Amino acid sequence: MNQRKKLRACSVYNSEANLVPTFLLSLLFLLLLLFFVRVSVSEFFVGHLDLHLSWFMSSKEKPTLGGQRIKTRKRNIAAPLDPTAFADAVVQIYLDNAGDLELIAKSIESSDLNFSRYGDTLFEVVFTGGRTQPGTIKPDEGEKHSYSVLDCEPKREAILPYVLYIQKTLRRRPFLIKNLENVTRKFLQSLELFEENERKKMAIFTALTFSQKLALTPETVFQPLLKDSLVAKGIVLNFITDFFKEYLRDNSLDDLISLLKKAKMEDNLLDFFPTAKRSPEAFSEHFM
Repeated sequence: MNQRKKLRACSVYNSEANLVPTFLLSLLFLLLLLFFVRVSVSEFFVGHLDLHLSWFMSSKEKPTLGGQRIKTRKRNIAAPLDPTAFADAVVQIYLDNAGDLELIAKSIESSDLNFSRYGDTLFEVVFTGGRTQPGTIKPDEGEKHSYSVLDCEPKREAILPYVLYIQKTLRRRPFLIKNLENVTRKFLQSLELFEENERKKMAIFTALTFSQKLALTPETVFQPLLKDSLVAKGIVLNFITDFFKEYLRDNSLDDLISLLKKAKMEDNLLDFFPTAKRSPEAFSEHFM
């Protein structure tokens, strides 16, 4: 009996021992099966998803017919410049109002002219009666009028109305101050091309613009005068002399000194003199 029990126990142990590798093999096979099934399912869904996305995107594209215009993004296209037509229009306003600055100011105010684009041209017409050629004061082709700053008498009484007229224009359109500075600088750099009485008109006009507080930058006015050719010929010295005389009619000496400081010229006044006359004695003799 004991021997039989021992044999049975051994057989049970051996059968359980044999089941362990079999179980492990079965488990390994099951894992491999799940892995391959999972990969196949993923590939299946991914493939079908790509297919449906491709179909969806293609369905959004509308078919085009031959000759159909394709819309493109709009861009701001700058209109071609036409300063001559602008100048002619301003000149016509002067002619229609026979040079009456009050009526001219009202007509310009009610017009639809593009002042933001042609501001320089506007002040060329105000100063010379018409448009000037680029980089010079020579008149360009186009209409002219005879009611300009350079056409009036070289006197304060004749020039002041033009300054007040420009002042009103600048109050309505402050952005034009830069254009006034541009044209003023251009003319001051070309003083040698003006007649003597025209240079005096420019000096009186420039002084009045500061007296009437037109917001011109002093450095913009005085620095262009330091051009060597203008200084050597004594043109700048005469201009500055007329400028000082006119400015001091409405302002004090301290105001003039303050203006020169803003222009960074208070310590460089001798630079306005020709080289041979740059001495304290020559300075005192000239202004005394």
